[in-house]
Amino acid sequence: MALNPFFLQGSPGEQRLIQELINEHLKIYGVEVLYIPRKFVRKDTIFREVTSSRFDDNFSIEAYVNNFEGYGGSGDILTKFGMSLRDELTLIISKERFETYITPLIKNIPNIELSTRPKEGDLIYFPLGDRLFEIKFVEHEKPFYQLQKTYVYELRCELFRYEDEIIDTGTEFIDDNVKDEGYIQS
Repeated sequence: MALNPFFLQGSPGEQRLIQELINEHLKIYGVEVLYIPRKFVRKDTIFREVTSSRFDDNFSIEAYVNNFEGYGGSGDILTKFGMSLRDELTLIISKERFETYITPLIKNIPNIELSTRPKEGDLIYFPLGDRLFEIKFVEHEKPFYQLQKTYVYELRCELFRYEDEIIDTGTEFIDDNVKDEGYIQS
């Protein structure tokens, strides 16, 4: 069985059409979220772990909420240490929009290790629940190479647990989450 002769199966024009349709879909059905990149203040060179980080920039981008039934995850769990919120969120963002609008703004900022794509450890402010989510995994091959290219990032996020991070974005509705719900001591 031969492929359809009326499609070139990966020409730049077809790839551009798919990307524009995805961008339009995200603008119509998406939610405007704020992407907050993690800046490394101090990193342990022996164990290669981040001991101190800072969040002080934010960038707006549209995202499609893939969880149509609400937050995923285990939900609210009562543990011996109190309530534990384990909400998860899956967002889909356009690869082209990230590379066009966010990458040029963060590639020259010091202490950011990866600026070409969203990375694990960065934060997403989700305005519908007024919550901060931490990106736990970035799926960059789903859907798998339609017309020989990938077009979106799927961000699997968990509710952010405050530790010793400094969150000072200058945006009041983001920073008040830390003041109201988290305890930070530097």
